[in-house]
Order: sequence, then C-alpha cells, then structure tokens
Amino acid sequence: MELPTWLAACVNFFTIKSNDMDVSVKKVPLPPWFEGKIPTDLLRLARANREEPLHRQILADWVERYGAEEGRLMCCFFRRDPILRDDATTWQTLSAMEARLVAPFSDLVLGIGDRAVLPLTETQSITMGWVPPGQSWLGGGGGNEGTRPFILKKGLWCGIYPVTQEQWYAVMGNNPSHFNGKPKNPVEQVSWNDVQEFLQKLNTANSRSGFLYCLPTADEWEYIIRGGPISKKHSQYHTYFASSKFDLTMVASNENSSWNNFECTSAVGNYLPNPLGIFDMHGNVWEWTSSEVGSDRVDCGGSWGSNVTRCTASSRNEFGQEDCSKYIGFRLVAVPFGE
Repeated sequence: MELPTWLAACVNFFTIKSNDMDVSVKKVPLPPWFEGKIPTDLLRLARANREEPLHRQILADWVERYGAEEGRLMCCFFRRDPILRDDATTWQTLSAMEARLVAPFSDLVLGIGDRAVLPLTETQSITMGWVPPGQSWLGGGGGNEGTRPFILKKGLWCGIYPVTQEQWYAVMGNNPSHFNGKPKNPVEQVSWNDVQEFLQKLNTANSRSGFLYCLPTADEWEYIIRGGPISKKHSQYHTYFASSKFDLTMVASNENSSWNNFECTSAVGNYLPNPLGIFDMHGNVWEWTSSEVGSDRVDCGGSWGSNVTRCTASSRNEFGQEDCSKYIGFRLVAVPFGE
C-alpha cells in the first residue's frame, strides 16, 4: 500500500528491528504542520492496517507526544497487545479509567468480528461483539430499500447471544423461563420491567468495570442485525447472515427460510451469525429494546414460534412493560460510562 507523502515522511522517524518487530522512535522534531489534532488519514490508515505494528506505533507515538496523560495510557494499551483484534481479552485487564480513555479510539483499533469478554458476576461473564459506528438504512426488505437513514455515532459492544437462562440466574438468583432447565437457551418470560431490575443489579455489581449495560434502541437493534454500516442498496433484504461462523462475509437474502415451526427455543449459537458475528437475531426470541410506542415497548427479530415473515431485519412488535411471554427475551449492549 502506497503511503501519502506526509505519512511516508513520518515513517522515517521510526526504526523496526526485524528480529522481533520491536519499534523504537528516533528523537526527531516533527514539523509544525504535523502538530495538533491527529490527521484523519493517520487514523484511517492505522485502522485499515491495524495488524501492521508500524501503523499502530505511529498512532501510539502521536498520541503519546500530544495527548498528555491520556496519550500515555493509550500507548500502554496499544503496546500491551501486539495484534489487538486477535486478543480481545486485553479489555478485561483495563482499569475503568483506561477503558474510558480507549473508547474514543475503539473504532480505529477494533474491527468487525472483534470480541470482548465482560463481567456479569464474579462467576459469570458475557461475550460481546464490536459494532462499529457508521450509517445504515432502516425499514427495508423484500426488495425494497430502506427509507430511514440511521447513523450510529459511536461504536458499542453487543452481546453475541441473547441473555441465557444461566446468565439471568447468576444475576437474579431465579429462572422464570417457560423452558426452564436449559441453561444455554435464552431466558424468556421476562417482562420489560423485569429486565430493568436485571440491569440495575448488573450495573451496580459492575460499577468499576468502566462499562454500562443497557438495552439497545430499536433503531440500534436493526442497525446491528443488518451488519452495521451498509449502503441504501444493501438495505433491501429480509435476512442478513454471514457465510459461516468463521467467514463473516455478508449473505443477504429475501428468500424464505425453514427456521419457523420450532417447538421451543434453541441453545444460543447453533445457527449462522450475522455479518458482525452476532447470533440469534433472526428468531429464537423476540428481544426487548429501550424504544417505546405510547406506553408499550418495542421488541425486534421474531421468535421460535413466529412465522418466517416475522423474523426479518425490520420486523418489530410492541408489548406492555409488564407483559411476559415464552416468546420474549433480550440482548445486552455495553457502552463506556458517560457515553
């Protein structure tokens, strides 16, 4: 990849030891035009070439030089993990302060398919997938393009599965599910109000994690199921799956599927994920969101008992806040405190 002239000049400030890929900085004064705000091209290249130590090191040294204490912590984060995207467990070792400082840069160092394991309780954790910021179109399907543009301004973490029975039990100490005794299946028969109690307990227990757990809005949910940023043309489909569990190339379709007519919920993760590596968004259980229509709350995605036409990307339903059903569960998203 050919570098812009200004970045090629910056590369001359660095030397790489070929034996261990260690990168060190030559103490060379940077030109005045290179000071101040991080250039957009530098951020873009660091993100696009996140597996190249040189690009990450240039960004890290820039932040260290001009970012004061925040910059030094950022550099510790970059250098702690040689290839960040292949070791999302690094997030578990960050202090709350470090996690907040990393958040503004997360869309640069995190990519589609990246995951983090965050705490729920002392004995139970949750695997989250990275949802990058960007623009999508909502309301499409069946060959009709979406009519509502939506922009996710800041990336967030989304549970790769609906909350399971064992996760609910770890936080709440009970299991209200109709299909009780299936720990890897989604928890269901929980009302929107029940979920708010769950969130309150969860966030109180994890107040030092640096993250706040919450429900997505209905628009965020639809943005996520479609795979994050997509063009208006690519918003015309009903379903969005990945090619395989290991290849997240989008396979969008308007063809009917045979996933309906199940007799109960299924263990999470049995079927293909969406293009972000997130599972069970088409079907399994309707999922509560934070959005409201009048006094009701919006649910998305369809369930094990829904006809295939109800399990599409734009499918929504409304239920009362106290309603609970064996067809309804929920999924968590996590954002840094203060976002």
